Amino acid sequence: MVDKNDLRAAFTARLHEALDDAGVRARGRGVDVHKHLKSVGVNKSPQAVSKWLNGDAMAEADSMVALCSWLKVRREWLEYGVLPKEQTGDSNVHQLTSDQESNVREVTQRFGRVPLISWVQAGAWCEANFEQHDGETWLSCPVAISDSGYALKVLGDSMTNPGPGRSYPAGCIIFVDPEAETKTGDRVIARVPRTNEATFKILVEDAGRQFLRPINPQYPIIDITEETHICGKVVGSFIPE
Repeated sequence: MVDKNDLRAAFTARLHEALDDAGVRARGRGVDVHKHLKSVGVNKSPQAVSKWLNGDAMAEADSMVALCSWLKVRREWLEYGVLPKEQTGDSNVHQLTSDQESNVREVTQRFGRVPLISWVQAGAWCEANFEQHDGETWLSCPVAISDSGYALKVLGDSMTNPGPGRSYPAGCIIFVDPEAETKTGDRVIARVPRTNEATFKILVEDAGRQFLRPINPQYPIIDITEETHICGKVVGSFIPE
């Protein structure tokens, strides 16, 4: 599992970097951050802001969107360290300004927070969604996802591409939507027979039969049988720093 303290510390370092770049004073910057968030309709306590600046907590979704808009950085970078750092013309938060509170709320609703769960839990998720996540790490999904979505940390190298092309190396975080429709070519999470754990593969079809194919050719292709259950579609991913 991803260590929560490492995530918080990395977020805090990037937040200070962005504040430095924006010319926000180092001494008393918590007051400036709190004042700006309040001006765009994001009501957080000074104590909450202090925790972000001291590595004790990560900003919630609404605050993250507002911070990115203000500091002109991409949310994927501020939250996860995914480059590039600066916003581009098609960035969702790039269009937000201090007087567009409704836009902040709109973007926040589209990108939800999901629990980071284990592969054993993901297999059980195929049966019924869990209601309790006490003690779990929660992550903000960088793409639209249903309320039943979750995140997984990739284990092993079966989905690592030895050549060019998309790759999901060990340690990569993937976001899974159980409610998304799946089709041939999609990256999916499936529970295979005789195991309680889930597996991450590409859904493929050949001669009317379906299979689960790894990206790494050193691993075998898995036949899909009546006992195989597709648990969800992978809708996004990122590689932590």
